Order: sequence, then C-alpha cells, then structure tokens
Amino acid sequence: MLPHVPARIHLLPAKGAPIVVILRRKPSKCFHVIRWNTIRDTLEHGSWFHGKLYSKRCDVSFDGDWMVYLAMGDAGQTWNGICRLPYLRTKAEGSNMGSWFGGGVWQDAYRLSLNGWEPEQGRVPFILNQLQPEHGGEDLSVLYAKWQRDGWRRLGDHYGTYRDIPEASKFTVACEGDDGWVHQPTPKHPRLFARYLGYLEHGYTFQFSLEGHEALLDEEVDSACWDYRGNLIYSRRGIVFKYSLADLADGNPGSMHDLEPLSAPSD
Repeated sequence: MLPHVPARIHLLPAKGAPIVVILRRKPSKCFHVIRWNTIRDTLEHGSWFHGKLYSKRCDVSFDGDWMVYLAMGDAGQTWNGICRLPYLRTKAEGSNMGSWFGGGVWQDAYRLSLNGWEPEQGRVPFILNQLQPEHGGEDLSVLYAKWQRDGWRRLGDHYGTYRDIPEASKFTVACEGDDGWVHQPTPKHPRLFARYLGYLEHGYTFQFSLEGHEALLDEEVDSACWDYRGNLIYSRRGIVFKYSLADLADGNPGSMHDLEPLSAPSD
C-alpha cells in the first residue's frame, strides 16, 4: 500500500487586510484557491485548477482581493494572470517563457511589480512596473521580495552552501548553513524563523520555527506566516492553523481547518 501523501499548502497573507490566500495542492496537478478571512474565520472556496500554479511566485494584493500568478497548463503551456480572488479567471494576462521568471510582487497598495513579463490583454487598477530580480529567474526573487515587504529580515549575509544529491530520482540540491530570515511583528510576538533547506522533493523548501514554541512548527509544516492582525498562520499535513498571542500562551489554536478531505468537483 502506498503511503498517504497529504495536501501541500502555500499561504499568501495580505499586507493590509485580515485575508490569507490558501493555495492547496492535491493531487500533484490539481490546485484549489481559498480566501480565508481570519477575523470572521470564514473560507471562501474558489477555483480548482488542473495544471500547476507556481505558488511561491504568486502574490496577493494589500486588500486581499487580487492575485498575480504564473501557471502551467496540462499541455505544458505557461502564462501569467492577474485575477480577482478566489477565482483564477484573468483580468489581465500575458505569456511566459517556459517556467523562467513570471508572477510578481505588490510593492504597495497601488503598485504591482511583474517578474519579467508584460500583460498582452486586459486591464487592472494598479500601476504596473518591472521587478528587479536579485535571486535568479525562479521562485526566490519573488518570495524574498515579498518577505522583505512584509517585515521579514535577514539574519546574516550567508545564504548557505549548496550540495548536489546525485542519488535522488530527480534534480535535487541541499542547502546547508543558510543564516535564514526572521519576522517579529511587535516586541510582544515571538520570533518566527525561516531557513532555506534547498531544492528538494517539492521544490524550494524552507524549515520554519517559532521562538519559545519549538515543538509547534515541525519538519512537516509547509508554510508559516503572521497575518495582518499578528496571528500565527501555518499549514501542516493539509490542515491550516491560526494562533493569536493568547492562543500561543494557552497552547491551543484559535481555529483550524482540515482541508485534506477536499476533492475537485466532477465535471
């Protein structure tokens, strides 16, 4: 019997609203978009997409209403879109050069920086300009730009030492000794750490940890962040969790949603 493989989840917190966008992946070529209002604790289920979303190159607008993304269809074609959440239907779109570059970052509430592409059709109510990538043409240039915008900071200048793993069944590179990133919204919050582990089984992989709560975020956590109101949000084995500071002190989540049983509607 094959081992159970849980859904993988990537979290996109809105910078200026209590919204976290959930990108759920299961099976490997099926993505579901969910818009989570973390005040009301409500989930707005949106598109199911058969293909691939490059989750770490996606971003959500400050108000939590829009998303920019890079997608690959089931025939291998790639394109970029800007959509109204929680649906992927594009309001503006443009082609992409394979899986290189793509996606983007909202620099502020009115300005979206695109990662090496231009809209070919459609209009959006944002100023569009070009991102200046600092970490290559894939995920890290977009992800790290988002983290810096949201208040993450580097713990040092060493990004780690890379080591190929030739015995792996596909291209795999481990990263050892990354100084990592830290995010602490206020002095009352514990520090949230993220360290890059390398390009592993599921692509660019990070290990998250929370100061003073070392048992909370283990190696099975795929994504972790602070939301607009300073709640800890993280995903583990297809479940999303929310902890306020009071919840962290109490040791129990304020809310949790098990997204593991979801399945795409039949056509």
